[in-house]
Amino acid sequence: KQWYQRRVRAVWKDVKVVESHSQTGQAQIGLRAGLFSLKGSRAPASLCAHTALAQIIGRCYDLEVDDYRYNVCPFQNITQHEVATRWNAYHGILGIWSHWNYDDDYSTFLFGHYTDGDVCTRDDTAVKRTVTLYHACGETTHVSRVIEPSTCQYNMTLASPLFCHDVFKSVYNALNEDQRNKYTEITAQFKHNILTGKGFRAGREEVLKSAGCLRRWQSFSDLGECEKEFNELKDKHDIFISGGTQKEDTEKGKEGNEEKGEEMNVARFRELQEKYDTLQRILSDNGLIMPEL
Repeated sequence: KQWYQRRVRAVWKDVKVVESHSQTGQAQIGLRAGLFSLKGSRAPASLCAHTALAQIIGRCYDLEVDDYRYNVCPFQNITQHEVATRWNAYHGILGIWSHWNYDDDYSTFLFGHYTDGDVCTRDDTAVKRTVTLYHACGETTHVSRVIEPSTCQYNMTLASPLFCHDVFKSVYNALNEDQRNKYTEITAQFKHNILTGKGFRAGREEVLKSAGCLRRWQSFSDLGECEKEFNELKDKHDIFISGGTQKEDTEKGKEGNEEKGEEMNVARFRELQEKYDTLQRILSDNGLIMPEL
């Protein structure tokens, strides 16, 4: 049996809600349909992990704290439900699976981030709810802790027998054979002083990117730079799709280049869109929300 996986992609669907308090990890097909209408702003990100973790994907575990039930569906979404019987009881999304946090040399999965939850207000500022989910060893799979250290930012712990084994914490075990070989080669080069510490970390980072464990993007130096370039490109894109670019090109004697120009513009637009979304994710991780354009 091969103890690795390439990528596990969660199935995107309406966010489900557990019907009753339970730590049994019931499958989502057993939930009461149509009880709540919760729709996430995006799909869960792809998961880079040991294949055995797939056995808890699609199952949900909940915990009641005070007047709220917190529902954790690992690597999919986390929701909150007010159990008080009042007409405006809160039912909402705290976060959608985003990414892992790693140790400094990309050898260990530390904890997971769930971002892009419902918008709430903190100090008169609109922010998106986020969750940091820690994993701990436990005799059964269950939510063992929920705290809110800062308004709209939550820390939770999911305990499970799966997390009692270091094999699930190791980044190496989430790679395929070719990626493992490259990962091992980089480690050997560092031990023999062929690579500096910076080169060692950069090399492992590239391996994780090729495995889908890290997203590829070219960062902007700050949000203002990204927003400026994004808006400029968006304006060009809007002009193009309205026919303006074709007209201008024709007037300048650039007939025949419209289709090629469109492909380049659309590709560049999508690239900038991804960069912009990345910065949105960073802001969301820190409890901030991107202003609407």
